[in-house]
Amino acid sequence: MIYQFYPKSNETLRMTERHSRSRIAYSSKQKMQELYPDGGYEVIGEIGNFAKKYVGQGVIVTDTGKSIPIFPRGSLKKPFEWVAGNAAVDEFTYVAVIKSMIPRLFSYKR
Repeated sequence: MIYQFYPKSNETLRMTERHSRSRIAYSSKQKMQELYPDGGYEVIGEIGNFAKKYVGQGVIVTDTGKSIPIFPRGSLKKPFEWVAGNAAVDEFTYVAVIKSMIPRLFSYKR
């Protein structure tokens, strides 16, 4: 499935996604807890982690035309990666934004 980012005013944090090198705005986990104290939103996958792309996976297409792969939930590598927050792809649909301590030089093919 193909998604686009859904801009929200509460997305104040930024990160560079490792597969497309795109800057992404997202909300922290604490901000999401304030906005949705009883849940009420869906997380469809993860972006920014150190997983390999595969055929047929969902993507987010940025304004510049770059595609960001969406990985299944739970594909992050604990304790080296963690959920930093969420980026909106629809009004109540989000993707988890993954931060990592794995060096970026290992994420690129040579």
